[in-house]
Amino acid sequence: MLSVIASFVAGLVLALLGFWICGGGIPGIVVALILAVAGYVGVGFLTQPERKLGQVLASAIPNGQKAVEAIDAANANLSAIGKLRSQVRDQFVGKEVDDFAVATRALVQFVESNPQSYDTLRHYVNVYGVQTEKLLRGYVEVEQSGATDQISKARAETIEALQVLEQTAAGELSRAVEAKTLALSADSDAIVRLASMDGYTATATQGAQHEHTSDGNVQGSNVQGGNR
Repeated sequence: MLSVIASFVAGLVLALLGFWICGGGIPGIVVALILAVAGYVGVGFLTQPERKLGQVLASAIPNGQKAVEAIDAANANLSAIGKLRSQVRDQFVGKEVDDFAVATRALVQFVESNPQSYDTLRHYVNVYGVQTEKLLRGYVEVEQSGATDQISKARAETIEALQVLEQTAAGELSRAVEAKTLALSADSDAIVRLASMDGYTATATQGAQHEHTSDGNVQGSNVQGGNR
């Protein structure tokens, strides 16, 4: 709200200034209009709060802006699908739409926490999200037509497609998480190699822990024996 007010004031001030400098008349009006628009747009852009992914500014994250764009596109797609969902009368079709939306939101939430996976979400929305919206719009039109025989056929085909789409969303999420798992595995291997260069291994560490535990048990037994 403050951004809108500041933009309006800036546009108005620049318009009045331009009108005064030009000495009024038609040239002054033209310049005033140009400056008003420029001031409004410019100040609005400068005062617009920067988006965050989690608690971090998008601009501070590699590919952060691309992730924001993919997330916005996904949310817009979900909003459009939600409006179509409200027009669906069949409860089974509606349930499949809800399941699809839940699976898609899970993918969106993952990208919000892992912006580097933005490309997976962008591909998913551009390919499957758009098709889902088109599918639902067609089904709603058939359902509203009142043609019973066609509604039954459209219902079966829509449910089948939505079930596949739900599995696709889950698969895309799994693919995105797999990339993170591979990166985690690479980090783990690097740590093991660095530790081995310093003479440490997982086996040696476990052996030392076991030896320490055994010593503690022996000492504990001796103490108990002394109390007796």
